[in-house]
Amino acid sequence: MKTDNKQISKLISYWLRHAPEDGNLTLDDYGWTGVESVIAALAAKGQQATKDELIELSASFDKIRWQFDETGDRIRATHGHSVPVLIVEEPTTPPDVLYHGSKEENKEAILAEGLRSMSRRFLHLSATRDMAVEVGQRHGKVIVFLIDAKQLHHGGHKFYNTSENVWLCDAIPADFVKAEK
Repeated sequence: MKTDNKQISKLISYWLRHAPEDGNLTLDDYGWTGVESVIAALAAKGQQATKDELIELSASFDKIRWQFDETGDRIRATHGHSVPVLIVEEPTTPPDVLYHGSKEENKEAILAEGLRSMSRRFLHLSATRDMAVEVGQRHGKVIVFLIDAKQLHHGGHKFYNTSENVWLCDAIPADFVKAEK
């Protein structure tokens, strides 16, 4: 990359998840926009990148944040949207246990009220404890919650797997959430 990978990653994720208008981008109903439009938006912010460099950057993440269509001409965020987009993936059977990392000060509220998506369209869960810790540490001292995904799934809750480590679902009732000891 000719400029800052971290800055480029943050800008693209922000635009595709939360504020496409800040990059002068238009998302379709499924969250797709043109790669060339993203490259132009980056240039307007002083960041230079080619399509091949964006594909390479996307592959360097620990979890898939964006995906390209089969032609490589369109891009979208895989999860984390606060703007309304349609999820076209079919619900799938989750692992028996999923994890959620949060800041420790949220412990009592989560145990009493369960987990909600807050400002995002879906609640994000991690497939591994380590990933949940990494996510939770972004917000301060972390606590990890274990989610009884097996029982939730059997009870009719829908889960969507957006990448190897990220699972999406609606709110999780408190009865299915346990704080790790």
